[in-house]
Amino acid sequence: MTKYSIFILLFLCLFSCKQPGIDPENHILAENVNAHIKELASDNFLGRKPGTLGEEKTTEYIKSQLERLNISPGYKNSYFQDFTIKKVKYLDCNDLEITTRGISKSYKFKKDFFASTSFKLNDDVKIDSIEMVFAGFGIVAPSNNWDDYKAVDVKGKVVVVLNNDPGFYMDNPNLFRGKQPTFYGSLKYKKREALKRGAIGLLVIHDKVVDYNTFDIQKDAPLFVEGEEELASDGLQFSGYVTTSLMESLIPNSDYVKKALSKDFSIFSLNSNVSLSLKSTATDFIKTKNVIGFIEGSENPDEYVLYTAHWDHIGTRDASLGKDSIYNGAVDNATGTAMQLEVANAFKKLNNRPKRSIVFLFTSAEEMGLLGAEYYANHPVYPLNKTVCVINADASFPVERMKTVINVIEGFTEMDSLVNIAASKLGREIYKGNGEMPPNNVFKRSDHYPFVKKGVPAVWNIGNFNPMNGDETETEKIGQFVRSHYHKVTDEYYEGFNSANIVFDAQLNFLTGLEVANSNLWPNWKPNSEYKIIRDKSLLEN
Repeated sequence: MTKYSIFILLFLCLFSCKQPGIDPENHILAENVNAHIKELASDNFLGRKPGTLGEEKTTEYIKSQLERLNISPGYKNSYFQDFTIKKVKYLDCNDLEITTRGISKSYKFKKDFFASTSFKLNDDVKIDSIEMVFAGFGIVAPSNNWDDYKAVDVKGKVVVVLNNDPGFYMDNPNLFRGKQPTFYGSLKYKKREALKRGAIGLLVIHDKVVDYNTFDIQKDAPLFVEGEEELASDGLQFSGYVTTSLMESLIPNSDYVKKALSKDFSIFSLNSNVSLSLKSTATDFIKTKNVIGFIEGSENPDEYVLYTAHWDHIGTRDASLGKDSIYNGAVDNATGTAMQLEVANAFKKLNNRPKRSIVFLFTSAEEMGLLGAEYYANHPVYPLNKTVCVINADASFPVERMKTVINVIEGFTEMDSLVNIAASKLGREIYKGNGEMPPNNVFKRSDHYPFVKKGVPAVWNIGNFNPMNGDETETEKIGQFVRSHYHKVTDEYYEGFNSANIVFDAQLNFLTGLEVANSNLWPNWKPNSEYKIIRDKSLLEN
């Protein structure tokens, strides 16, 4: 246990002893949670897709609930933070043609590869017979004694790299923090390093074991916040993904992963040249909004605890595909929206306002790529270097109360001690993942992540197993939901919808935020975290 963790425990023991009896069961009620979910997941909300009538109804509903609770507008004098999403379509995209030793082969766009331009719309990107080189992981990290670009010139070339970092592949906690996510493993970092060295394009080898469904998401029509397209490209002429089978066709019988994992690795030519032309245009502009509520702190009003949940889902499908055409999104994410509304209700019921301010951010376009959270993180209403932490709620399951909670960010930040104390008050425990990256790249797949990239410590609690009533069939129900109902029209509210675990998770979120809000603590990331470097730099600006 770190000195900081011991300090937190001692501080909060003293703090908790001074508090009047706070009973979360009297603050967050099942009937209220159920009422929110039933309403938000009703057909009347048309699947809550941004830019539709469903959005208008959803955001007005959230606004009305914040007004009912007498929670102040969080964006100037409004509850709404407006922004525009740009949908991009590719025009006249040819196949990716790769010539190897005089033999040319074509690869299909959106099947074998996906590439995006810099999104300077209507600029035609044309790559004609450019050399391809394999650059391992595309990482330069002196602290790990790792340099994939050493003594090799990639100027004017197309760089091909593996996703993530060597520590993840080797499961070595002493190298790039093992299974823990690092900035070195991100696409943004790899693009930045390739650009810095003069490359004109970057292609990442997509491996579902490492990166889950990134390729599947990116190959659909890209969506960007208007005005921030350049943030997506980082200045390269193009970037994207290729399948592992494409890579293996270029260098058959070559264990390129094994070579990349060697510290003696040196960039090598793939003896191949690539040609590609790609043109993009905007096909749609979607006006949408985040909803923000605010409770001013009593002693430190310029310090903030931020609660997040996305209100959006994926709308409707063609009626020809089945009788039910509405993706109601009861679990994903009417539950999270309901939870945070009831957390807001709990804060308003306190006899004394929290010392720090509480911000409730209901984001748009999470299902489109975390766009609402990205927009807020890039245009914060309340400074991120004054935001103590983010507490996210996304997809809590309709089962009996679960004792064991998965905090997706467990093991990465000094928030762990605070979450553990809050959990203990409810008779719960936090699953110890030993800082390993959760499966299916879930660490990066919800609204906490844009804030993580800015260095803000985060929490995302999901009651997941070990039912309090001992009935293990409740755990199986979670797996059944994921397999049968996730992102399907059957994710609906129904008679007998059991919100016990959802309420339990909301109570945990409330108590966690309350601990932070009534303290003077500034929990940070664990030592040697890339995110700690970002956080430390931002805190110096306080």
